[in-house]
Amino acid sequence: MSFWEHLDEFLSRMRIVFLTVIVSGLFIGFFPANMEGLLDPSRRYEPIIAVIMHRIKHDLLPGEASLIAGGLMDTAYVYVALAFLIGIGVSSPLIGYQLYAFITPALYPSEKKNISKFVVSFLALFVFGLVIAYLLIIPLTMRIIMWFIESGGAEPLININDFYMMVIMLMIGSGLLYTVPVFLVLLVQVGILPANFIEGKRKVIYIAILVVTAVITPDPTIVTDVIILVPFILLFEFAVLVAKRVGKNKESLV
Repeated sequence: MSFWEHLDEFLSRMRIVFLTVIVSGLFIGFFPANMEGLLDPSRRYEPIIAVIMHRIKHDLLPGEASLIAGGLMDTAYVYVALAFLIGIGVSSPLIGYQLYAFITPALYPSEKKNISKFVVSFLALFVFGLVIAYLLIIPLTMRIIMWFIESGGAEPLININDFYMMVIMLMIGSGLLYTVPVFLVLLVQVGILPANFIEGKRKVIYIAILVVTAVITPDPTIVTDVIILVPFILLFEFAVLVAKRVGKNKESLV
C-alpha cells in the first residue's frame, strides 16, 4: 500500500473510533437509567450518567461534606466531561482493536505476539491504577482535605467541578502512572534502551514519580504520595527483572 492508502485506512478507522466515542458518550449522558422515568411524567428523568455521579459521590465524598455548584454551568461541564470520558472507556476495546488492526499487517508474527502482550499488560496495569485510586487514594485524600477544612474552621462545602475533576485527574493519572514499567520494558524490547538502563536509574525514576504524584494529588501531605509510590516500586522492580530477561534473549540471538 502507498502512503496515501495507509493514510486513508488510518482516517477511516479513526472515523469509526470517533463516532463510537460520540455515540457512547451521548448514550451514557442522556439515555435514562430507568425507562419509567421517561414514560411517566410524574417521575424524575434520570440518565445513566446521573446514576454514576451519585455513586461516585456516595463512595468518595465524606458524609459531612456537601457539593455546591459554584457557577451556573459547573454541573453541566462535569456532566458532559464524565459522560464522554466514560464513553471513551466503554469504547476502549474497539479503539484498541482498530489500532491493532492498522498496525499488525506491517509486523512479523513474533512482533505481533509482543504487541499483544504489551496491550494486555497496559490494560491490566491501567485498570489496577484506576482501582487503587478509587478504593484507596481518593478516599484517603478526601479525609486529609476534610481534616484541613475542619481544622481551619471552614464549612466543608466543595465545588462540584473541583470534586469530580479531582476524581477524574487522580484516576487517570494513577492509571497511566502504573503503566510506566510496561513502556520501559517495551523500549528495551525494541532496542531503544539497554537492558541495564532502567536498573541503574532506579533512584532517579523513583524521585521523578514522587514529584509527579505530588503534582497530581491535592493532598498537601506526603501520605498519599507514598501510598502511590509503594505499588509502583513493586511493579518497577518486576519490570527490571523482565527487562533483564528480554536483554539476555536479545543477546543470545545476536
